Amino acid sequence: MADLTDRIEVMLKQESSAYKTGDYLSLDWQQRLASQTSADSCGLSSADTDSSQSSGTINETWRQKICEWSYQVVDHFDFSREVVMISMNLLDRYLASHAANKKVFQLAAMTCLFIAIKLNEPGKLTMSSMIELSRGYFRVDQMAAMEISILR
Repeated sequence: MADLTDRIEVMLKQESSAYKTGDYLSLDWQQRLASQTSADSCGLSSADTDSSQSSGTINETWRQKICEWSYQVVDHFDFSREVVMISMNLLDRYLASHAANKKVFQLAAMTCLFIAIKLNEPGKLTMSSMIELSRGYFRVDQMAAMEISILR
């Protein structure tokens, strides 16, 4: 029993330190990130990455919609639903350290889902297939650049 208690204590300590990320959905967090660095463009035009545009800062509704969309994608391709959890974790960690507007958020979310699929469902979906799901909103080179940014 003591071993289990020790493990739980270690896990709680890791959650509060090593695994802790900021609340990127808060307005304060986004403003601080925007003032420190510019949005990672990943091949998007400066107008697309301007975080002061009318599209505003990212919010919980966007996150919820992208999560629902991700479940629709994995269900359509008959992938494990755990892939969505992994992709949302990647997205949360990426956005906790990168300023983003709506377009960058969408590209990052699609790319995180693609990365999670590649890691857990090997050889079953190409980047160009993923781009088709965006209905031409993004290009392969933009997604490839975002993938490199996320993996860094």
